[in-house]
Amino acid sequence: MKNESQDRWFIWQLSDDLEVKIRYREYGPADSPFTPLLFIHGYGGMIEHWDDNIPAFDKRYRIYAMDLIGFGQSGKPNVRYSLELFATQIKAFLQLKGLERVILVGHSMGAASAILYAHLNPEKVRALILANPSGLYGDSMDGMAKAFFGLVGSPLIGEMLFAAFANPLGVSQSLAPTYYNQKRVDLELINQFARPLQDRGAMFSYLSPSRRPQDFMLDSIGSCNYKGDVWLVWGAEDAALPPHKIIPEFQQLLPQAGAFIIPKASHCIHHDAFEAFNARLEHILGWLD
Repeated sequence: MKNESQDRWFIWQLSDDLEVKIRYREYGPADSPFTPLLFIHGYGGMIEHWDDNIPAFDKRYRIYAMDLIGFGQSGKPNVRYSLELFATQIKAFLQLKGLERVILVGHSMGAASAILYAHLNPEKVRALILANPSGLYGDSMDGMAKAFFGLVGSPLIGEMLFAAFANPLGVSQSLAPTYYNQKRVDLELINQFARPLQDRGAMFSYLSPSRRPQDFMLDSIGSCNYKGDVWLVWGAEDAALPPHKIIPEFQQLLPQAGAFIIPKASHCIHHDAFEAFNARLEHILGWLD
């Protein structure tokens, strides 16, 4: 990607004795009159997962994207990973860049983190654009899946499974069910997702959702403080988070949310069906303008 050389870093002071290096990028005109956008990737993702989206908007908008702590090229310390931690990272980044208001574009776990940030800082968010968000599951998780997460949560089995899947073959098997268009799961994407798994500390972040699933849920919010604009953009073929089950859950949390279902797209909708996703995002941003 043409912006690949634009990697930037900031040191996030998590505590008196812990600093973490966070990777981010900036795109677009610094003097854009429009509300800036912050793209937040999902579980296992990184800035590059937005490579087919950001270039469609960086001529008009000031855009930021970052690797969440524990993922991509950001540091991977042994800390308690959670949506709250990611929401705190969003807050720290916006303070660093001096951004008073922002449009948050999030995918999956990144979208759930954006929701929590908006709940805690409603005045800082112009709009939420949520691609297949996680965090609310209703009854979509069957007994077998719950049993699997219980196994992964046990230290020894979790570490063994991590070792088994932390390679290109394991990554390809994990990515395939999240795509409708299997041609998109190519060697470049597989290597992109496999590389961070070799980093020191990767096991801490990657196993966290299965070891402490409640830390990645939005149930505790109750009535959301954020009352602004929200859009849910969903892949019709998402088997893990089927839209007919999960969208109503999110519309209970965010009653003002509009929903768009894109056909022939699965969980990684923004990459799986990037042209359709970009067209919908352009429509939403035009409405906000």
